[in-house]
Order: sequence, then structure tokens, then C-alpha cells
Amino acid sequence: MPETPSASSLLQRVRVRLQARSFATACYYSSMVLLALAVLTVLAVRLLGLLPGIEQNLSWLLMGIPLVALSAVLFQRRVRQATAASAIDEHAQTKDLFLTLSELSTSAGEYQPLVAQAAEQKAGQIQPTEVVPFDPWGRLGRLVLAGAVMALAVWLTPQLDPFGTVEAAEREEQKKTEIKAIRRANDERREQLKKKTRQADESSEQLENDVAQLKKDFRKMRPNQMQSNSKVLNNHRSSLGEQWKQQSTDQLRKMMNRPLSRQQMGGSRSQKMNQWLKDLQDGKTESLQQELQKAQETMQALMEAKDPEERAKLAKQLKKDLQDLKKFASDKAESKELSSALSKALKALEAGQPQNGESSDEAMSQEAMEALKESLDLSEEELEQVARSAKDLKKLTDALETIRQAQSLNQDGQLDGEKLEECETISDYAEMYAQMMSGQGQGGGDKDVND
Repeated sequence: MPETPSASSLLQRVRVRLQARSFATACYYSSMVLLALAVLTVLAVRLLGLLPGIEQNLSWLLMGIPLVALSAVLFQRRVRQATAASAIDEHAQTKDLFLTLSELSTSAGEYQPLVAQAAEQKAGQIQPTEVVPFDPWGRLGRLVLAGAVMALAVWLTPQLDPFGTVEAAEREEQKKTEIKAIRRANDERREQLKKKTRQADESSEQLENDVAQLKKDFRKMRPNQMQSNSKVLNNHRSSLGEQWKQQSTDQLRKMMNRPLSRQQMGGSRSQKMNQWLKDLQDGKTESLQQELQKAQETMQALMEAKDPEERAKLAKQLKKDLQDLKKFASDKAESKELSSALSKALKALEAGQPQNGESSDEAMSQEAMEALKESLDLSEEELEQVARSAKDLKKLTDALETIRQAQSLNQDGQLDGEKLEECETISDYAEMYAQMMSGQGQGGGDKDVND
């Protein structure tokens, strides 16, 4: 076949432009189909309530770009050299000159040099851009219009919920958010409690040392040393009084001074709370710990139960127990922190239970039970804090009252440490001082620690 560089280059350039136009056409139609499907999808989702609003993320439309490109590659028309030659002949009115040239390699005859020469001469006069012109603006305009229709569909179509799907999904999402918030709040509070526990340990240790020194000084006092006795007692009263002010919050004083409620016929709940209050005022937590342990066991049984009726029964029992504890924490123990921990436990319990015929989400239920367990553990820590504070405050109050008794005896020259050999606790000293005062006819005196 004769050499035809110009004609061959023209054929190749035209074929490339035809192939590019075929690809662009395939992209255009693919885009229109995708946009039409997207509009229908949005309408279906909004009008039928197939997804909640939080899951209607339109970022999935970005997947259309690679999909359009892939479909264009698969469905574009393949352009052969003969097609390019026909396009040139049609544009230049060369009566199949270039088509014949494109087929010379498969044909024989003396006319081949003549065809090649004629095509080579004509090729210099033809521009590929004129043979295959590009005019994308019309189709781009239609694509922009289709995109505008898509945007209007997203913006104007109302969210309906004929089957309750959206409401149920939003409720589930709200539960998940609430559970995460509970667990995050528990973690933050636990970190605060670590610092508070360290401070409480230091305060308790200081109090123990001060009370131990006070008891030693009580034993050293003699009736004929009234001035030195008074100085020592005043120092102790000042030191312990400062500690009392630091630890005696309004909430704690209300709890310590709260009287037990009057028992009613069948008032087992009131009796139970009375026992809790009495123990807590004495700095004890055994009865409350038993109640929290009972709640932990009920929770464990709830997690292991498979029967829906059994789960509902256990959940109801656990809710009642937690409500009793929360009522005690807020009404009797005057502890906002303990009440808050128990409130979180109740919310976690509620979040983990399906409502109104909802299907149980095992993953979320497990997450809710974890939040419940953490809240119950936190409640135990809060309870220990309250009990420790109550115990230390009671110890301070008893110590200050005993100092008041000792000062009264000292004023009468009757403070004698030699009579205290068998005393061990502050209560023992207080009882002995009361006997000594009673023996002098002075009575018990006013026991207001603020005197």
C-alpha cells in the first residue's frame, strides 16, 4: 500500500474525535437516566417514608460520577476507521475516496497509487474539527435543567411517614444518642470521683489523726490544770470546727438531721427507706449496697432472658427497684449526684427495651445494658461518697460535742483524765463525761455543735 501520511493522520484524528463524541453522548444519556432514577428515588423515600431524615444523605449521588463513566465506556459506539472515512467523504463530498483508501490494504489493483495520491492531496484541505464539530452546550444545558429538577425534588418534596418507619427509626436514633450521652457522662463523672476520693482519703486520714490526738490529750488533763486544759481543748475545737465547716454541706446536714418517717400499715417501702436512711446517717451502706446488688442481679437476668414476657417482667421489676432508690436519693439522702446516676440507669433501661411493637435491636440493647451497668456501678461509688461524708461528719460532730462536755467539766475543775483509762472511742469519752456531769447535777447540756 502506498505511503499516505497526511491522509492517514486525517483518518486517525477524525476517528478519535468521533470516538470522543460517542463517549460524550453515552455520558449524556447515562447522566439523564441516573438523574431520572435519583428523582424517583427521592420521591419514593420522601413520600413513602422509607428512610428517616438522618439517613437521607445525598452524598450517594456522588457515586453517579463513576457509574456514568463506567456505563459510557460499556455502551459507547465503537468507531472504526471506515466510519471515520465515510464521515470525511460525506463532509468533503469526495465520493468514497477516503473509504476506498481505508480499504486498500484488503484490496488489489493498479488503481491503488491513484487513490492514495488523490487522498493525500485532498487531506491537506480538510480540517478534522470541521468534519466532527463539538457543540456540548445544548446537552449541558439539559443536564443542568435535570439537576435543577433533582434539587427541587429534594427541597420541595415533604417528608411523609405513612407506615411509621421514619418515626420508629428516629426514635431508635434518639435512643442511641441518649445511650452514648449516658456513657460519656458516666466516664466524666467517674474521673471526677477519682479526684474526690483522693481528697476524701486525705481528709479522713487527717480526721483520724486529730481524733486520736484528742483522745490522748483527754487522758492527760488534770483538775488542777484548768488553764492548760482549756488551751488544748480550744485548739482541738478550732481545728475540728474548721473541718466540720468544710465537710458540712447543706445537703449533708439535711440528710443527717432528717427524722425517720412514721410507719404505716403495710408500709414496707417506707420501712425499707427508713432502714436505708438510718444506716446512711451512721455512715453504713450495707442495706443500700444489697439493694444495688439486687438490681445488678435483676439486670443480669434481664440480659440473659430470651422469652419476651420474662424480659418484660424483669424490666418492670428493675424499673421499680431503681425508682425506689432514686426517690430515696433525692428525697431522703439529699444527694443530687446519686440521684443523677440512678436517673441515668433508668434512662438506659428504658432505651434498651422495645416499645409499641418495635423489634428488638440486639446491638443497641447490649449497648443500653452496658450503659445501665456502668450507671449502677457509678451509683455504688456515689453511695460510698455519701456514706463516707456522713460518717466523717458524724465523727466530727461527736468529737466537737465531747470537747464541749470536757470544757464544761474543766470550768468546774472536774476534768480528770485518770478516770478515762477504760475509754477507747469518742462515744466512750462522751458517755463518761456525761456521767461525770450528771454526778455534778449539771445535766446533759445543749448539744448544738455550733455553740
